[in-house]
Amino acid sequence: FAKAKTEASAKKEDEEAGGGAIDDDGSVDVPDAWGRAQIATVPLDVAMQLSVKKTQSVAQNTKGGKKFSTFYQVIPSTEDLNAALRIENGPRYSERGRVPLFYVDGLTVPSSDEEGDGGAAARANPVYFRIRDLKAEWQRQHPESELPTVKVRELNETFRAMIRPGGKDESVKNLVFVPIPESVEKSKDSGRSYKLGEMILTK
Repeated sequence: FAKAKTEASAKKEDEEAGGGAIDDDGSVDVPDAWGRAQIATVPLDVAMQLSVKKTQSVAQNTKGGKKFSTFYQVIPSTEDLNAALRIENGPRYSERGRVPLFYVDGLTVPSSDEEGDGGAAARANPVYFRIRDLKAEWQRQHPESELPTVKVRELNETFRAMIRPGGKDESVKNLVFVPIPESVEKSKDSGRSYKLGEMILTK
């Protein structure tokens, strides 16, 4: 999910009175309301593109169509961040904005490509946003086998490797991102596409 932050601060007297935010021209007019907020969905590639650039968004719950600088992040669950820290004992997943992807060597899923090498059905190497989904797929395919060592790689680094012109990272060649099943279902029910350049400003 994309998370927008405003470059705004509050004057001391406004905070004491209940809060507020200052927009780019220094004025304050921020109602404390979520009445117009709605959950929307975006494809992962769009979310990743938004996460690497700064945009301007118009606050829908302020007067005058005020614009604010907005920044986007893909936010993993605390559960999966902790799982990544147990797998990779280092500072990477303690840094803000890091998103773990879980995988095991030897696990494949059907690819969207019609055929692989030699005319065989194409297979892809899946990476999962939740470690429990990885375990469930391994158990489904190999019910009699113990789960191999779970490995982790980082979403932003993986995305950059995949889109890098002339990239030579073979580990991303047949990679496929497996979405969280509940997120897929919620996206079908959301009924609203995300409108770039719109935001709800909160105190």
